[in-house]
Amino acid sequence: MIPREKVICLSCLYDLPRTYFWTDKDNTLTAKFFGGLPFLYASSFLFFRDDSPYRKLLHRFKYGGEREIGFFLGALYGKELACSPMKNTVPLIIPVPMTARKRRRRGYNQAEWIAAGIAAATGWEMDTTAVKRIREKTSQTVYDREKRRENMKHAFSAEKVSRNDILIVDDVITTGATMESCACAILKNNPEICMHFASLAYVE
Repeated sequence: MIPREKVICLSCLYDLPRTYFWTDKDNTLTAKFFGGLPFLYASSFLFFRDDSPYRKLLHRFKYGGEREIGFFLGALYGKELACSPMKNTVPLIIPVPMTARKRRRRGYNQAEWIAAGIAAATGWEMDTTAVKRIREKTSQTVYDREKRRENMKHAFSAEKVSRNDILIVDDVITTGATMESCACAILKNNPEICMHFASLAYVE
């Protein structure tokens, strides 16, 4: 195996279910945030489908301790973002944080590993301290969009940041409620900020 095949073989790498959302500012994902927060770009790298063989790859990353998968895919995503309409921005990357309790239980924050891969590929700075998670959410899987938003209210706190552009990064996006809550916390102390959203996977 060549080094990169330690994470994913070349054939599977070629067949990754890429969304290509980063090539179109008005993609499907942007509709999830319309009418809510002010933002400029929103994209995901991969489609997340229950019947996809790549679902296992993402589960190995999220729950199996294979952090290098997140970094590797994040770096692939970062290369695409660096050539996308975002290429003219230099955002501060903020991964969606976990509570300290959940981080200890899992051992790592998967959003940080994706964000680290994006940062390595783009040269953009990453900040893991500007936003804190102050409340764990209950399971979101059975909630509709409005209930997910209610579930995520006041889940984060944020400090003043030093950049005008922020890229919020998470692992999987379904309704966008988690990212919206994180963004709201940031906007409280940074009302003039320009917001962007990026996730590794998008649930159709």
